[in-house]
Amino acid sequence: MTLLLLLPFGGEGGQTGLSVGVAIAGELLAGIALYLFLDRRVFRPAEGFVRGLVEGPQGTLPDCVGVLAPVGKAAAERFRREEDGFASRIRELEEKLGRLERVQRDFEETKTHLESKVSDLHSIYEVSTAIAGTLDTEELLRAIPGRVMRTLGLNDFCILLYDPEKRRLVLRSSVGMTEPDTEEISFGPGEGVSWRVFETGQPVYIPDVRSNAEFRYYNGKRMDVRSFMSVPMVSKGKAIGVLNVNHPDPSAFDAESLATMHVLATHIAIAIENAEMFRFVRTLADKDSLTLLHNHGAFHARLQVELERAARYGRSLSVIMLDLDSFKEINDTHGHLVGDRILVMTAGVLCAHLRKSDVAARYGGDEFAVILPETGLAATSTIAGRIAAGISHVRLDTSEGRTISFTASIGYAACAPDSPGRGDILNVADRLMYESKRRGPGGILGEQL
Repeated sequence: MTLLLLLPFGGEGGQTGLSVGVAIAGELLAGIALYLFLDRRVFRPAEGFVRGLVEGPQGTLPDCVGVLAPVGKAAAERFRREEDGFASRIRELEEKLGRLERVQRDFEETKTHLESKVSDLHSIYEVSTAIAGTLDTEELLRAIPGRVMRTLGLNDFCILLYDPEKRRLVLRSSVGMTEPDTEEISFGPGEGVSWRVFETGQPVYIPDVRSNAEFRYYNGKRMDVRSFMSVPMVSKGKAIGVLNVNHPDPSAFDAESLATMHVLATHIAIAIENAEMFRFVRTLADKDSLTLLHNHGAFHARLQVELERAARYGRSLSVIMLDLDSFKEINDTHGHLVGDRILVMTAGVLCAHLRKSDVAARYGGDEFAVILPETGLAATSTIAGRIAAGISHVRLDTSEGRTISFTASIGYAACAPDSPGRGDILNVADRLMYESKRRGPGGILGEQL
């Protein structure tokens, strides 16, 4: 830099001018030196600091020199720490968000599962409520398929109940099976999955029956089954049968379905047991407590039913009335216990000579009555003769060493499908019984209406 100062020289004024020039030059040089010092020590570091603030920790801030270098380094370090902390916080929040998302998914799955369980329980409650009020076993077995189909959506299942007489599980109710399929479907000891479930009380689910050699395809009548569930029907700790559910596709069910069917089967079993208990109690109410034949009231109720049935289908019907001869004398001589034994033995003779469809009753005292559906006069005469002979052959030994025998006086009446007096059939048989008794013990009289 060139600095030209034009100052006057000479004389007193010249000296003064020189002094002023020197002073000005000194100040100017001092200013220049200060500028250079500030440029190096302040302005340039400040510029770097500003660029660092703008460009961030990856800029030139760490390279600041001069008096601001420590400040720049500290700021950069702080920025790095804050950036690391911020990144760590973000990662922490992301992890928490992930956990919340998993919790939400678990909650939704649990909610869906619980809603399904509540729906199943509500359906079971509806079925149970609907069938609980039915106290007729056959009506109940007819109602169950429709109720279960409407409520649970099952369209292929069956109920097999244990028959003590046959000692087999017998199909009693079904959906999805045609009439030919259901004929003669039963399982005995050791036969198929159904019997094993009944015997062990443990439910079974087979995703694909083709992989199970024990499955019998309902004795070959249901070859379309692929998925199969069988659950025991248990009431009061006693197995009464099994509930089977079928599906044409493999793996159509799951463990939840099996548990639901297990609960449903228990409710159905309880309803069936209640109906059977009601039938048993009602049967006892209709029975004579001594002979276990129908009592007077039950006999009249059955007679009305059989008369209506005979009229509807155009069938014959017969009624037999009998009275034990000399029964009063036997009671007076040997006591009522002996008389009771004679009544029981007479009931045994009647049961031995009658069909399952016939109805025998203790009509009152020592009088008995029999209804013979679909039986004409000739067949009734034969049956009456056999009953009379059977009674006459009865021998009862008393504690006194005596043997008692007795006979019965019998009257019977038969009505054809077009008989106008069929409503009087009981009165006619009763009149003929007393007429026979008047003629002598052991007599038989009959009449066609």
